[in-house]
Amino acid sequence: MNKQKQRRPKRNKKAPIYSVVDLETTGTSVNHGDRIIQIGCVLVQDGQVINQFETKVNPREKIPHSIVQLTGIHDRDVRNAPLFEDVAGTIYSLLTGTIFVAHNVNFDFPFLNAELERAGYPTLPIRAIDTVTLSQVLLPTAQSFRLRDLTSSLHIEHDHPHSAVSDAEATAQLLIDLLKRVHQLPTLTLERIVELHLALPQQTAAVFEDELARRVDHPLPLSEDLYVSHGLVLHKQRPLTVAKPAQTPRYPSTKRAKAKLFGEHLDVRPVQAKMMNSIYNNYTHDEPKGMIVEAGTGSGKTLGYLLPLSYVAYPDKQIVVSTATNLLQQQIAQQAVQQLNQVLPFQMNAVVIKGNGHYLDLAKFARSLSVIEESKLVQLLKARILVWLLETTSGDLDELNLTTQQSPYFTEIRHHGVVSLNPDGELYNDDFLVRRNKRLKQANIIITNHAYLIAHAQELGDGTRRPYLVVDEAQHLSDNILRQSRRQFDFPHLRSAIHVLSGLVSNSSERNLTDIFADHALASYNVELLRGDLTNIEEAVNQFQQALYRQFMQQSTTNGENELIETALDNDQLQQLLDVGGPLMMNLEQALGSVQLHFSALQHIFTQQADRWLPSDRYLMSQFQSQMAKLSAADATLNKYSEILQQRGNSAAFWLRIRQSSEQSAMQLNGGLLEANHYLTENVYPYFAQPLFTGATLFSSARSHYLYSQLDLDRKATLAKRFASPFDYQSHARLLVAQDAPVPGARNNADYVRYISRAIYGLTKKSNCQTMILFNSLVMIEQVYGQLRDTDLFDQRDILAQGITGGREKLLKQFANGHNAILLGATSFWEGVDLPKTALELLIVTRLPFDAPDEVMTRAHNDLLKRQGKNPFYQSALPKATMRLRQGVGRLIRTPDDYGVAVVLDSRLHQRRYGETILKSFPEKLPIQTLPTDQLILTANNFLKKNHQSPQV
Repeated sequence: MNKQKQRRPKRNKKAPIYSVVDLETTGTSVNHGDRIIQIGCVLVQDGQVINQFETKVNPREKIPHSIVQLTGIHDRDVRNAPLFEDVAGTIYSLLTGTIFVAHNVNFDFPFLNAELERAGYPTLPIRAIDTVTLSQVLLPTAQSFRLRDLTSSLHIEHDHPHSAVSDAEATAQLLIDLLKRVHQLPTLTLERIVELHLALPQQTAAVFEDELARRVDHPLPLSEDLYVSHGLVLHKQRPLTVAKPAQTPRYPSTKRAKAKLFGEHLDVRPVQAKMMNSIYNNYTHDEPKGMIVEAGTGSGKTLGYLLPLSYVAYPDKQIVVSTATNLLQQQIAQQAVQQLNQVLPFQMNAVVIKGNGHYLDLAKFARSLSVIEESKLVQLLKARILVWLLETTSGDLDELNLTTQQSPYFTEIRHHGVVSLNPDGELYNDDFLVRRNKRLKQANIIITNHAYLIAHAQELGDGTRRPYLVVDEAQHLSDNILRQSRRQFDFPHLRSAIHVLSGLVSNSSERNLTDIFADHALASYNVELLRGDLTNIEEAVNQFQQALYRQFMQQSTTNGENELIETALDNDQLQQLLDVGGPLMMNLEQALGSVQLHFSALQHIFTQQADRWLPSDRYLMSQFQSQMAKLSAADATLNKYSEILQQRGNSAAFWLRIRQSSEQSAMQLNGGLLEANHYLTENVYPYFAQPLFTGATLFSSARSHYLYSQLDLDRKATLAKRFASPFDYQSHARLLVAQDAPVPGARNNADYVRYISRAIYGLTKKSNCQTMILFNSLVMIEQVYGQLRDTDLFDQRDILAQGITGGREKLLKQFANGHNAILLGATSFWEGVDLPKTALELLIVTRLPFDAPDEVMTRAHNDLLKRQGKNPFYQSALPKATMRLRQGVGRLIRTPDDYGVAVVLDSRLHQRRYGETILKSFPEKLPIQTLPTDQLILTANNFLKKNHQSPQV
């Protein structure tokens, strides 16, 4: 029945009333007969809730099972509820004169209006605004814009997601927060946002327009944290502080000394303390060695190396920390360094450094604001960046958590390095990279990633001071060398850039470089020459593609339309094609050089007459420059191929990838190194003190040489320490191996898929806990997902599948916020996923993670190892698979309170001799059982039932 709660403080007549509404419905289309089953409405005025209305509604139809699962509303709950026609008058009266608000207003507002019309009422003659897009602008660094995620990050109570009244209450509190943020926006930022003419749902954009109009009578002073520079409001960057103690600090070598130092901030962990002392002793020794430290999950690895090295480096040496991902960089900077400074008797300043493309080029962004894009998304992104500039001090675009950074707009505003800037430019001193480079000289700790370390070791290091180098997640360092050497020459991508460039110098109706330089004879002549140059480039690219196709692809056979073909190339034949003295490369290099020459002439004219141009003209020149960068990158790729073939051709491989149905148009030339070839000892290590390598899973076995080989290390000259995880695996975990699982590839694939599907069904049907299932391929995920879809599991569990229901980041967010979800993931889920406590309790590995033997690079690498007299399986495949399996199972137990079961549905772990080697790499106290599948399912379910903890809701 109807429920109304009234709280009526004295109203300010001038303040608008916002009606925050949420609907629960039987489906998404009112035109197809879907109906409302619950309405929640909260009225907000002057930042306070003044009224509340909630009712269930009888839809006069059966509620679909999926809606019951989502909302918790059953047919019995609405059987005696009023019809919509009975409450339509109350709703119409309540909402009239208000501003309608919803989280996804383009669903709720039209749906409600359609139902009102059906009940004989006119549509509501009121404005409507959307809290999703309002949040996207005002909370630019939010991880997600789902209501439950936003309320969680803003600490808003939201007890019952997908309950209309609970969602309406949460949205009302979100609205109050967002309106406060609008009122706090600097007036100049508001003006820039309004000038963008944002195309937001309904009248959402009016929120900014109304606030700007209000500023006429209510001006807002600029916050002390902000400053204005050439039309942009930016956040001030505080200088790095250097606090020196009165006397030289003494390292806390004993447990008592550590406890005194840590105080109330940190607990002394025995394993971490041993790790700290081991590192400190090595680096204060007369002749320190390079050091490998494997520290199990939960040992406090990051602080375990930062604290002792801080004492060793103090006061005038730097520590360079390199890790595997940008996310880990942020975690070290924001969490570990903060903890470090809570306990140290001196201050350690940290700076994060990434590749140039991660940063915003302020000058380019400022120019882009003058162009009103046809894309609504691009205009929205500009507004988000304007608000982000009020809080960021790094300019790191990763802070925006965007999945659209491959869009052409980001190509226009990404940074290309300090060398690309004009030192006399208006925003030069405000530029994020210029500011960062100044801070680098003052920083004690520089936090980078492996890719940047490999490319910029000489800049980060110092031949005389030799900073301390920590390689965290060291197992990935060699992979990064290979990844950087492996380039892709993408013909469709290159042709697209040429077409964009041609459009920018063509005689067309849209304004381009032809119009900009129309009254400048010399510049106009160069634009005309550019048209011919681009035609020549396209012809040269086509000739190169045809030559590759004739040389390597004509003998290829295909079994069907749109089949992906990968053909390994003969290195000697490819080197002949890439010969710079040959006609193919000569034509391409000449055409590219001519484009660069004539565009440089244009740039010179443009710079000389800087006061003459409109902001939109600068933006067009910037667009041309960005597309030119793609041509230059393609040219650099071919030069890199030639260099590799000449210098290291014996340890490199190249291949063509093509879809037969589209023939040449979809061709890609790929290639690179197969092994690092002492790159580290020649190009990285010489610039640093003896390096420290750390990670949770570094060794595939006690005797394995694999890691030493990958890191270019002399085993005898390297100190290795292994510290076990402090977790109670004996009580908290089980590793179960299916002894009767069919060997992958040994039987009919259909039988194998059925076995995996049945096993997953049995393990997940009754366990009702968060489950991650790891696969080796997306194809297998699709096959298993199809079989599971035919079971009743889909009616009981939220099943997420990579490549089917979403990509990695989206699925991780959904899974992390789930309670009994099942996630099917491939390669990218085997590591770098942190799901503590009830976020993950059951992990299923469908097969051992060996590289696909028929993959081009795997075949080529195996051939190389054979030529070197090595066994590819034992020297490469087995250690890689062992480490990957350890990493995968390592997702399960992340805190001392975690419980969980890991299941391996691959009998080779039991039947093959190498299985024993793999199993010995796991924690010594982890109970491992090999069981028939039926018994395995029963054992797993019993353990989970006994230890399952209800998630905190």
